[in-house]
Amino acid sequence: VRDNIGMNILNKLKSLSVSYRIHQQWISSHVNIQGNEIADALAKAGADDASVPSAPLTYLELFSRAKSRNKTIWLIPPVHHWY
Repeated sequence: VRDNIGMNILNKLKSLSVSYRIHQQWISSHVNIQGNEIADALAKAGADDASVPSAPLTYLELFSRAKSRNKTIWLIPPVHHWY
């Protein structure tokens, strides 16, 4: 394993195996396994939803979004009944 995350997982499994019996099983795909089909569909829907941030927004990001929204709102003329 060449990456830190993989090494951390292996080290954690090794330390857990001292006290617990660990069994790993490879599941080749999500095909025709009902629970996995649902999980796969939900994961794909979540990945396609750009409105959900993957991490909490920083103040700078919130400010930037508000500024961008305000810049576009003023371009749209107000609709009044007397126009």
